[in-house]
Amino acid sequence: MSENKENVPKIRFPGFTDAWEQRVLGKMGDTFTGLSGKAKEDFGHGDAKFVTYVNVFSNAISNPNGVESVEIDDKQKQVKYGDVFFTTSSETPEEVGMSSVWLENTKNVYLNSFCFGYRPTVEFDPYYLAFMLRSSLIREKFMFLAQGVSRYNISKNKVMEMKVPVPELNEQRKVGAFFACLDHLITLHQRKLNNLKNLKAGLLQKMFPKDGEDFPEVRFPGFTDAWKQRRLGEIYTERKERGYDSLQILSVSIHHGVSDEELDSDTLGKKVRRSADKSLYKHVHFGDLVLNMMRAWQGAIGVVKSEGMVSPAYITAIPSAELYPLFMDYCLRRDEAIIQMDNLSYGVTDFRKRLYWDSFINVLCRIPSVPEQERITAFFANLDHLITLHQRKLKHLQEQKKALLQQMFV
Repeated sequence: MSENKENVPKIRFPGFTDAWEQRVLGKMGDTFTGLSGKAKEDFGHGDAKFVTYVNVFSNAISNPNGVESVEIDDKQKQVKYGDVFFTTSSETPEEVGMSSVWLENTKNVYLNSFCFGYRPTVEFDPYYLAFMLRSSLIREKFMFLAQGVSRYNISKNKVMEMKVPVPELNEQRKVGAFFACLDHLITLHQRKLNNLKNLKAGLLQKMFPKDGEDFPEVRFPGFTDAWKQRRLGEIYTERKERGYDSLQILSVSIHHGVSDEELDSDTLGKKVRRSADKSLYKHVHFGDLVLNMMRAWQGAIGVVKSEGMVSPAYITAIPSAELYPLFMDYCLRRDEAIIQMDNLSYGVTDFRKRLYWDSFINVLCRIPSVPEQERITAFFANLDHLITLHQRKLKHLQEQKKALLQQMFV
């Protein structure tokens, strides 16, 4: 077969030179519908499994972990190894027509009515099929076909008219195996990252005293004294200096426990859009505590790592000698502190709430000696650094996969 450069990928494995065919999906398989009338309350009865919309949308390769139990008697509609599932409706065009390929031989599994199934009648490598259908070019075709305003839908018939790239089976197997390995690597890194986040969440509970207690469950050797309860007004004084134009404007990320994706402890130092009038901006120094009065209930709080200025919407406070300032980056981002700030904020709805200085000073926290504060801070800073490294590695792998999905498919 002569090579058509329009039908060959930019990157391919050695030994393959033939052009890829463009074939119509509907001529290479048959469709089937999911079971209708199965409401959420049907789940949890019987031995059958139901492949949900979320499972199809979330995974290029479906698995039994994402399905839910349901009671079904119609054995004719069981899904089979190699079946493809397509979503048919979503709130955004990017989610319409998302697909996953079933790669289990599990019996008594069914597809729900918010999706339709496709069963190839020609031999496909299922891994190739899974990743090809999620490649950028094919996803663009699906988004082009999506119709709607407040909700987007896609026609099964239109999907079946779509042309997709089909190389010879051996090349399919090579490409499919490569992306399956890459996906496995991404999953392993995601699991490591989740484990580190869970470790941090657990240690933030164990290395700080529980409400009403003066000693943490876990602490470093050599420290035995009780932690002291303090009002923030006892360990901070308000900073009232005004900023000036040459200072960098800083902002603070929203952190609630460890739920925020940006777990780097260096939360301050980002440039934000400058407003014309700087006369009300607040001058801050290393170690100052800053808190967004409008976002206190979301944990928008942090310790300044470099001199700069912040918006008038921030509380700015100077630490006392009782504090190793960076320790408060962790102490005040814990759920217990954020709940207090939420309760002390004024406002009817969340987005109208404000935490003012006269309420901020009444937030309670427990602190140990300065040397113990330093040890705890160093420990969590190292853990944050490790989390950040894993996040960067995971992001790099995800970007690699995205780029390769563009270059290894026609």
